[in-house]
Amino acid sequence: MAEERLGMESVVLATEVEGGEGVSAVKTKTSRYLSKEERRIATEMLLGGASIRAVSKKLHRALSSIHKVKCDLKQGLSWNVARTKTRKSKLDNDTCKRLIEDELEKNDGRITVAQIAKVLNCAPSTAHTWRKKQGFFKTWTKTLPKIGIHPV
Repeated sequence: MAEERLGMESVVLATEVEGGEGVSAVKTKTSRYLSKEERRIATEMLLGGASIRAVSKKLHRALSSIHKVKCDLKQGLSWNVARTKTRKSKLDNDTCKRLIEDELEKNDGRITVAQIAKVLNCAPSTAHTWRKKQGFFKTWTKTLPKIGIHPV
């Protein structure tokens, strides 16, 4: 009975911190990084003079996570700073495009996302995103009818 009560209290506290529903808050409570709202609360508490331990107890997070927020504060970084460096895909190179062109020629201009994923050695969702980003089939659909190959 006491364990159930403690479990519900943590869900309620996590809900207050996250501002969402209790079930989803429990899932995010174990995540590796702090959410934006958690960073904001930690920053306010640290600037208010609270210790790292007090903040970690309130947010139910590891001391190391709160210590990282404190180090960011010392460096002058805000809690809501966006990522400055964009992530680069491992598929953003010309060899991937050449592999797909070769596969298209082999298959008479017909290729599925699953085949692209197999050629690029990645997940189908990654292959689909890569295909959309490249605008790859737009250029092929213009050139294929000229050479007698019909796109899918």
